[in-house]
Amino acid sequence: MPFLDAPIVLVHGLFGNLAEPEILAAFGKVEIQAPDLIGYGRHQDRNVENLALSDQANHIAEHIHRSGGNKVHLVGHSVGGAVSALVCALYPDLVASFTSVEGNFTLKDAFWSGQIAEKPEMEVTEIINGYKADADAWIAAAGVPINPWTSALATRWLSNQPASTIKAQAKAVVAATSHDSYLAGIRNLIASSIPVYLIAGARSASGWNVPDWANEACTMRINIPDTGHLMMAEAPTLFAKSVLTCLSYR
Repeated sequence: MPFLDAPIVLVHGLFGNLAEPEILAAFGKVEIQAPDLIGYGRHQDRNVENLALSDQANHIAEHIHRSGGNKVHLVGHSVGGAVSALVCALYPDLVASFTSVEGNFTLKDAFWSGQIAEKPEMEVTEIINGYKADADAWIAAAGVPINPWTSALATRWLSNQPASTIKAQAKAVVAATSHDSYLAGIRNLIASSIPVYLIAGARSASGWNVPDWANEACTMRINIPDTGHLMMAEAPTLFAKSVLTCLSYR
């Protein structure tokens, strides 16, 4: 197990969170945190009207400050990757490294968020209720094998946030990634002194809209074999090993 000079902060995507014991335990004795974003989990009651992605970035920065204010290794999955990229841009002094786990680079990555953002909240609620009615089918559609843990995980992830949060977060990520300045910010980040790592599931890697310059200039890229977008649910140990391999690279 590599020694890390800073804790890892896992930033979850559009559904659920990453504070699952099976996921956290895969990192061994490494200090790791997995906070809920605004509108999720313990923050479900927060007002998400007019939510911006920068609000989520500020929220993660506040979490880091509350935890001691020292630098952390940010690991952002999907929408959480977009949030983490903004944390790096707004609070570089808090970031020891940034790992994007199929994080949104452009609107092509946020295509589902784009669809949800345009729908009335009642329709979003109906969609989520449909997922909840067969949570196994929802998570299996992402390639996750169904077993007692992943079945229960799917139910917990779908219950971790109301439909209003899903719609608000979808609108926020679309608004942020639709501007050229967002991708320019990631280019500046990769050119900075902050190490940037890219991790994808091998099955879903081809659908991740990573610019060539990002693949070429990042510190390291790993495609996790035999996994898709929800690789931390398919193979928690491989996911943790991949993150730690990146963070131990110098």
